[in-house]
Amino acid sequence: EDVPGLLSVIEPLEAEGALVKRDRVLLETEIDRFTVLLHDGRVIGCVALYPYPEEECAELACLAVMPEYRSQGRGDVLLGYVAERARALGVKHLFLLSARAGQWFAERGFVETGVHALPPQRQQMYNYRRRSKVFVKPLG
Repeated sequence: EDVPGLLSVIEPLEAEGALVKRDRVLLETEIDRFTVLLHDGRVIGCVALYPYPEEECAELACLAVMPEYRSQGRGDVLLGYVAERARALGVKHLFLLSARAGQWFAERGFVETGVHALPPQRQQMYNYRRRSKVFVKPLG
């Protein structure tokens, strides 16, 4: 039931190239990876978490907030929630790939690094054409 709301949040950012395109079928199969932020029953933000248990790390992906709710701390709420969820899973550090929002994440303790810092299976999926920057943050 959250998929239409997720799509309304992420599709504009996909169109801008800020997020990687995710189709409805993918969202439906990976819905358990997503956390949504609701306001008056409407999805206004989301974030996904993809754990890599062998490496004790997780990918933070698809952090997005509807434009009219930005600059109100909603992204920080999502980030905080996903970090706590990751800690509960035994994750030692979060990583993310960002084509546009690197400064926002850097202001929140993420450090830019290289593709070499990604888990091997994630390195294989890295899209060099997007030229996304890799950021890492230890969870302590």
